Amino acid sequence: MLVDRTDVPPGMSYRQAARKAVAMCVSDFSAKGVKPDSFLISLGLRSGVRREDVVELAEGFRDASREWGVKFVGGDTNESADLIVDCSMVGFAGRVVARSGAKPDQLVVTSGYFGYSSSGLKILIKGAKARRGFRAAAVASVLNPHPRLKLGIALAKYFSSAMDSSDGLAITLHTLAERSGVGIRVDKLPCDDEVRMFAKRNGFSEEELALYGGEEYEIVATIERRHLPKARDVAARLDVDLLVIGRTTKESGVVSLKKDQREERILRKGWVHLS
Repeated sequence: MLVDRTDVPPGMSYRQAARKAVAMCVSDFSAKGVKPDSFLISLGLRSGVRREDVVELAEGFRDASREWGVKFVGGDTNESADLIVDCSMVGFAGRVVARSGAKPDQLVVTSGYFGYSSSGLKILIKGAKARRGFRAAAVASVLNPHPRLKLGIALAKYFSSAMDSSDGLAITLHTLAERSGVGIRVDKLPCDDEVRMFAKRNGFSEEELALYGGEEYEIVATIERRHLPKARDVAARLDVDLLVIGRTTKESGVVSLKKDQREERILRKGWVHLS
């Protein structure tokens, strides 16, 4: 469910918001290895909504339908105090990758770098300073997220557990650890030099940007070591770098970051509804 007040930042058009509402479901499906088939939209519109806004929303749903090959089969419309877009999606898979299933001494991987979306939000909302190229990439990651659907479907057979990271990397790691009864040690944050430079320039913590920002729409998964070479080959053919960020441990529920020869606990925080 997308709600204007909490999910539509400054600079995002209604067309982009409608596409994002569908992208949120596509991202969940990508982490499960499920091919989406069709979706329905329940739409809450404010009294006095402009015709052009409704047209933009319709264009966004059409964009999503075409981009991910998912049929838009209907839904419902009602009046509400805020714009609400609730997407329900149906899909199929031979095997659905669970959030549980990880075992100790497996690798923890991500489908991309973290920190771009949280940086983009700080640029849009707080006016944070960034060089032109990074600004464009960070803002685009917020306004036009790209779930890793093809990658998730292709790699589902290799993952022991997986989850999309839209609520933030930290809370995703905690959820996977808790559901599988394992611990997770992060040896290297999936944070590139561009994010580090942005953090330093604006006085932000790169760990805060990478771990607690949210809305990356990347896949976070666990995988047996013997499957990594094949999984990386598949990812490379899809022009994706599969990043190894750590491993699972026997310390159930303990999620930590290796930092300067010591380990620090990663807090269980991120986007939490009704908080």
